[in-house]
Amino acid sequence: MSMSKQKLDISGEELISLAGSLAICLAQKYDIEDLKTLRLFFQTVASNITIIEIQSCKR
Repeated sequence: MSMSKQKLDISGEELISLAGSLAICLAQKYDIEDLKTLRLFFQTVASNITIIEIQSCKR
C-alpha cells in the first residue's frame, strides 16, 4: 500500500509570515529557557528534514 504525498500549497511569503507569527506567539507565551528548548527542537526537525531530502536525492 503506497501513501500519496501531498504538495505544500503555500507561498514563500505566506511561510515567512507564518514563521514570524509563530515566533511572536511562542515568545509571548514562554520564558527564555523554554524558547531555547524550542529553538533546539525546531533546529533538530530542520536537520532531520535535510537528511531526508539528501537521501531522497540519492535514490
